[in-house]
Amino acid sequence: MPCCGRSVESATGMRERVVRKLSRREELGIASRRRIVDAAAALMAERGFAGTSIAAVSERSGLPSGSIYWHFESKEALLAAAVEEGARRWFESLRGGAASMPAAARLDAAAISLEKEPEFLRLLLLIALERREVDAASLAVIRRVRKRALEAIQRLLTALLGGSDQKKAERMAREFAKLVLCVADGAFVAHHIDPRDTDIRGLFDLLRRALTALARELADTPAARRKR
Repeated sequence: MPCCGRSVESATGMRERVVRKLSRREELGIASRRRIVDAAAALMAERGFAGTSIAAVSERSGLPSGSIYWHFESKEALLAAAVEEGARRWFESLRGGAASMPAAARLDAAAISLEKEPEFLRLLLLIALERREVDAASLAVIRRVRKRALEAIQRLLTALLGGSDQKKAERMAREFAKLVLCVADGAFVAHHIDPRDTDIRGLFDLLRRALTALARELADTPAARRKR
């Protein structure tokens, strides 16, 4: 039985792990950081990066400026944290139950989630469009988030295009992933401009059918037939 902060796992090759309980001070620090990040994300989505001051974040979060600077060395670092934390939560929400869902249903779930306009994605686009030169910290976050998105899209497309030839499905998924990400970017912006006239779910379904048809066409080329 687990006792004294230890969790004892089964004897099937798993080893005992020591789980340290966070101190009250550490718990408060984590909670404060989350309040700061949530406040900054909401303000930047409303006002943009330039229009969001540390004083405004302090007022919205209910925490002093000193606490904000204790967690983040600059406003750019705070922006980067808001984007990355929002992306992490969004990807985790999509992963819930996804393993048991068909690929088409997972694509539809992603479209529904995009229609809710996640704040982190608005912030990411603001970083790219609001300023002529993106600072190194923000640029690194953008690249990490988009790399994670590309990897998720590749896994989804591999499942969608998969058949008897797994390697071929993986290769096509890598080739199509950037196209899907660009379509998602455009669909998100279009929905933000005119949500009543932009059906992201319909666009993603059309994209799914187009990619599936293209994959069939590529698999049926003379070169592919000679390899059979």
